[in-house]
Amino acid sequence: MDESTFLDEVAWRGGLGETSSARTVSEAVLRAFAETLVPDEARALAHALPAPLDAWILDGPHFGSLSEDALYRRVADREGTLLGFAIEHTRLVLGVLGDALPETTRLRLLRHLGPALGDLLAPREPLPSPPVHLRRPAEPERGKGTTLATGRPGSLKPLSEARPERAHADSVVRAENPHGETKLSSSRGLTQEREQETLAEGEPGPLRPVSERGR
Repeated sequence: MDESTFLDEVAWRGGLGETSSARTVSEAVLRAFAETLVPDEARALAHALPAPLDAWILDGPHFGSLSEDALYRRVADREGTLLGFAIEHTRLVLGVLGDALPETTRLRLLRHLGPALGDLLAPREPLPSPPVHLRRPAEPERGKGTTLATGRPGSLKPLSEARPERAHADSVVRAENPHGETKLSSSRGLTQEREQETLAEGEPGPLRPVSERGR
């Protein structure tokens, strides 16, 4: 770890935008934090840091015993800002510091600082994995059966590849000889012609002669 990496991480996590802002915040927090350490612990911490971060720790003073509230107030005084901003900046910088420190150095500081200040150096926990029921299922192989739970949006056969029928089953569009029954060239005749009931095929006289009526 070098100074640039440390400050870039502070700027990114805190949304500070500029490295100069991250440097100002980091210096105020680390100098105030050094006051919570005894000289031996300050030297162990400085040994794990690049320049000029190590100098901010070594310069002192090293009181060796400060409360969490006192630390925040010292940061606010150094920054010339409100206590709320000082609390936010302290947790930001010490969080980055905790992630950057070797485990042996961090554990040594924790033994002296106690749980309240020691928690400020706790490494960030990795994001938990999503629950099983929220994980995205593996995509099925094409051609294999799919269900609503495993299927993908869309159709296995896109519309661009479809060849829909352009007419229903009884449509004249699909017939080989549309209107064939009524065309003169191919028709077997109208209904009367097919039933042989036209004038040309009829016999003279009524179906029932007059002589037979009344019987």
